[in-house]
Amino acid sequence: LIGAIVFGLLILALGFFAFIRFRSETPTADAPITIIAVLPFENGSGDANLDYLSDGLSESLIDRLSQLPQLKVIARNSSFKYRGQTIDLQEAANKLGAQAIVTGRVAQRGDDLTIRVEMVDARDNKHLWGEQFNRKATDAFAVQREIAQTVSEKLSIKLSRAQERQFVRQDTVNPQAYELLLRGRFTARQVGTENQKKAIEYYNQAIAVDPDYAPAYAKLSIGYASLAASSIGDPKEFIPKAQAAARKALELDENLAESHLALANLYRTVWDWSAAEAEYKRAIELNPNLSDAHLRYSDYLGLLGRHEQAIEEAKRGRELDPLSLSANLRIGWALFLARRYDEAIVETKKAFELNQKSVPVNQFGYVYAAKGMHHEAIAAYRESIRLGDTSPGLQIYLGASYAQAGERENAQAILKQLEAGKEYVSPGELAILYGALGEREKAFASLEKAYAAHDLQLQFLKVDPTFDSLRDDARFQDLMRRVGLPQ
Repeated sequence: LIGAIVFGLLILALGFFAFIRFRSETPTADAPITIIAVLPFENGSGDANLDYLSDGLSESLIDRLSQLPQLKVIARNSSFKYRGQTIDLQEAANKLGAQAIVTGRVAQRGDDLTIRVEMVDARDNKHLWGEQFNRKATDAFAVQREIAQTVSEKLSIKLSRAQERQFVRQDTVNPQAYELLLRGRFTARQVGTENQKKAIEYYNQAIAVDPDYAPAYAKLSIGYASLAASSIGDPKEFIPKAQAAARKALELDENLAESHLALANLYRTVWDWSAAEAEYKRAIELNPNLSDAHLRYSDYLGLLGRHEQAIEEAKRGRELDPLSLSANLRIGWALFLARRYDEAIVETKKAFELNQKSVPVNQFGYVYAAKGMHHEAIAAYRESIRLGDTSPGLQIYLGASYAQAGERENAQAILKQLEAGKEYVSPGELAILYGALGEREKAFASLEKAYAAHDLQLQFLKVDPTFDSLRDDARFQDLMRRVGLPQ
């Protein structure tokens, strides 16, 4: 009997401690909110031409709240998945991993601007705050700053004096320059080369209106760098412009995380590896919520062979941007560079399930080719071409897979077409096709051209498996040394 009583008391005690532990580990609505998502504001004007304004104000709010290190802010790419949708806030919060949701509605009638903003605790669907702001359209910049300050107050976020000065500082911004910046950001999000060039026009117009507007220079730098990276033209044209814009932005405002990120990317392209890392770290220090900074830093670490760190940074970027295609693909990319191919395929498939219409299936091709699955790689590259990617780089990787699969005629046909064409072809990438065809001397001649041109492709010398056929040559090791990559 005594044994039964003792056993019963033991069960009760275990149950009690399990209950206490469960309660302590279960998030409650009483716990402070530390993770927030700002959903795209609704355009209530009835005019699609004002989408740039509703999108821009919500994106600006995300940017400003992201400066608060005490708060994890879900990145724009993920929160904007809900643009134009009827939303169940709790369901959206669960998918985004957010504890609170901010929504809004923007309407402009002539010079009058009305913004209605609400914040809900998604853990219990409790309405935390709501307010309507009636302003002149020229006050758009000031009102998003006011909204951000109110959100931080409602969440009882305690700021240091330095943080408070930075967060609530009264920037003087020309309203027309701010409008042009919003138009540029909106246009840059649209698909197509012409939209990227149009966005650059908007940023230049903003600078013409206000030559001291640092955010416009930061965006201009990113725009030029994107054109350089996309092989639309010779990087020699765009990289100096991108560098000048990034440096001007930092000259005007040293605390712009995006400018440090832009400069980091540019240092990487000119092989100044230590300066690039310093700028990546500074960008993350200034804005720990800047998902793209973590993702780009992951890319950098992968190029240097620091694969475990690269994978961790990619995961951090995805935590901040859980529904973003690029953030999800980055995990697979980091694993690919680490030569963990099976895991890379699993993660790339997860991204594919997230958005089958937009996934660049060439990433499957890279992994399949590295695994020796050349026919599968060919199928992936051809599917990517069918979906609209006609870049010379993709043609080169397709040609290399043809050569490795024994289909030399197809590979030679691609090479002949590229050599005869007028479109810019990266000599660093062309070396890959020469190497796959066994034309080693032509491959090294092309790599020397790439070195002279400061070709962006040479960043990948240390880790790209497609260069493996050339690694046993002393000339390859010498080239890596000149590019500054660790041996």
